[in-house]
Amino acid sequence: MTAGVPGAPGAAGGAGATVHRVGLAIGLVCLSSLTFAVLFAGVKYLDGRYSPVQVLFLRYSIGFAVSLPLIMRLGRGVWRTTRPAAHGVRALYGLISTLLMFYAVTQMPLATATAISFSMPLFLTMLSMPMLGETVGWRRATATAVGFAGVVIVVNPGGDISWAALMALVSALFYALAVIAVRQLSNSEPAARIYIYYCLANIVFCGAALPWFWVAPTPADWAVFAGIGTLGAGAQYCFLIAYRNAPASIIAPFDYLQIFFALAIGYLVWSELPRAQSAIGGAIIVASGLYIWRRETRLAAARRKAPA
Repeated sequence: MTAGVPGAPGAAGGAGATVHRVGLAIGLVCLSSLTFAVLFAGVKYLDGRYSPVQVLFLRYSIGFAVSLPLIMRLGRGVWRTTRPAAHGVRALYGLISTLLMFYAVTQMPLATATAISFSMPLFLTMLSMPMLGETVGWRRATATAVGFAGVVIVVNPGGDISWAALMALVSALFYALAVIAVRQLSNSEPAARIYIYYCLANIVFCGAALPWFWVAPTPADWAVFAGIGTLGAGAQYCFLIAYRNAPASIIAPFDYLQIFFALAIGYLVWSELPRAQSAIGGAIIVASGLYIWRRETRLAAARRKAPA
């Protein structure tokens, strides 16, 4: 989702400028990863006082308000769509994913929940065959199977099943469905429009249920909600600018820093340390995801070099 980002730097010429832009992009992805980790820490801090429905409503309401001045610079055309149903489906997938993830981070170590969320590329690989008609070779299929073995280690179905881990896993599944929906929408819709209707749909869906969940926040918690909304919008913006300034093949691996930021925050704030079993399973998930990314990058490069 990089198209139509107001304020993003334009193309720069020269090798020095290119190196500078790549360095900027890597820095922005790292900042985005840190920001998302802090955001989920804020959600964890609010645990027990507010429903995930209220947290999500305020997260997107405040985030959308922060983003609105940038959106208004894009003109009225960005609001026009002929695919409202497709936007609704994409938003529903994202809503379910985020609600489940918000629940998971309040019930388990922050780093463990974050590591499970990075099983999304495994689900994406699996779902891209029936839903996008993509071909998945044996290498990616094997990496996906190994990754799911890591998921099994974290969830621990042979012992005391962690329901929070299962919720994080289902969240990753719906995240993958949301990514597929975005790919399908991107055929005709600009990124800014997808973002706008995703925010609005979340506000409407959660707002409809809000009367049954609303609890008046304290002044201190209002500050946390404002931080969550602002951080969410800021992280999205950094992410979009980063991908506009450098190829995904270079900067995508830095997104995994979010796991290490979550580990540091969880330890410093809540004295959390993942169990050895969770750490091993999380490492397998990350390794599988990085292999799939590397394989996708090589295949994309081969397709670009192939004669028309």
